[in-house]
Amino acid sequence: MQKQKQRTRAIANWYRGSDEFSTLMNYRILRAGHIETAADFHVHRQSVVGHELLFCLRGAGFIRIEDRLYPVREGQLAWLPVRWPHEHYPDKQSPWEILWLRIEGSKLNNIMQIMDVPQRPVFQFEQPEKIVEIYHHIFDQMNSYTLVTDAHCDMLCSQLIFTLLENRSHDAAQSQVITHRGLGKLLYQIHSHYNDDWDIEKFMHYCQVSKSQLFRLFQATFNQSPLKWLKNYRLSQARRLLVETQESISRIAVQVGYNDPLHFSRDFHRAVGLSPSAFRKQEQLEGAQQKKGDA
Repeated sequence: MQKQKQRTRAIANWYRGSDEFSTLMNYRILRAGHIETAADFHVHRQSVVGHELLFCLRGAGFIRIEDRLYPVREGQLAWLPVRWPHEHYPDKQSPWEILWLRIEGSKLNNIMQIMDVPQRPVFQFEQPEKIVEIYHHIFDQMNSYTLVTDAHCDMLCSQLIFTLLENRSHDAAQSQVITHRGLGKLLYQIHSHYNDDWDIEKFMHYCQVSKSQLFRLFQATFNQSPLKWLKNYRLSQARRLLVETQESISRIAVQVGYNDPLHFSRDFHRAVGLSPSAFRKQEQLEGAQQKKGDA
């Protein structure tokens, strides 16, 4: 008798659109779910908003960030910065079952760098059941849209991020973002005023280092030049605004520090692979399809 082919089964799926309480919270959950995959399941995307945290309950799989491939085993969590080109798929011999979250927060990019996620996106735990418990507590809140449930989700996301930081506490303690006072001050100013006019002289002023030291510091910490890092941060904020608001493209360009909307659209397309309007339509379509599937 021929063995029946296993099919991918979405055990649970949630989509949370923008709501009136999102600006009050540090972390916002965009999507979440629990899926049992078949061997041919495959997610491959250029860029979407947020960060995805995939926890492998059973089986095994792989994630790819840009051109780097990482295996993920049972009991491990993979952090995918999904604004970069990425993909994930199961091990064909042992397709994984995963819990997943896509979250957004203004500080996540810095936290990701502190924990060296771009180079080491897979986390191993002594007590993985504690991570599973956090996921299920989050899932319990996903069908309600109140200030209390948003605050509860925010708290649970903070708990999850804290657990990941604790997991790499020694590495985080050595991070330049924490140990270099000037860099911390500079990043705070940029996060608060990223739409201001910024140049290398202004970077040097807040960081209190010479030009050569500034470039070495950014290269060692972010593997990017200061202005390249600023551009990527602004475009990350633009992706968030395109999804969370109905502001015009030109208005969003100004809000993230671009005086010329055409220059903004060109940089956005080069980084994301889509125009700002096409990216917004793609995200809205994905959200609508998710809602339809949940109905």
